Amino acid sequence: MSKADELAAKLKQTRHTQADATLEIDCWAKQVDSLYHRIEAWLQPVAEVGLKIRRNPTHVCETSPDGESHDYAVDQLVIEGNEHSLTFDPIARFTEDGAGRVQILVPGRDTFLLRTVDEHGESHWWMQSIETGQQLDAIALTENNLLLVVQEGLGL
Repeated sequence: MSKADELAAKLKQTRHTQADATLEIDCWAKQVDSLYHRIEAWLQPVAEVGLKIRRNPTHVCETSPDGESHDYAVDQLVIEGNEHSLTFDPIARFTEDGAGRVQILVPGRDTFLLRTVDEHGESHWWMQSIETGQQLDAIALTENNLLLVVQEGLGL
């Protein structure tokens, strides 16, 4: 293989890696939107009696594992009630322990949602907290687990 062939192969690989990262970013925004739709559906009965749910457009700047910088638009989900609020902030698509992280901004608590992808390509969301500097085991994101965080975060 000539030097030119080697360089062409490296360039081709770089292009594929960059295209893959861009595709992952596009899919990430769709995954976050799907997550928010699920949360909004779970909270619908509470929203009917005064809970406010809205989305805030925001931008995230992060670096993919290949070293490329990505600046992309993604929404935050804000839940307000009982004179309190909590915010779901999608802070990173590229994480060492999963396929995306959404920070749940709750006063006095460090909680986040971690997205993983199984061998069949299906997404799974996990809720995890860090308490007293120790990361607790992740639990599956279920309606009940989410409602407990909302209840605590809004002081209900």
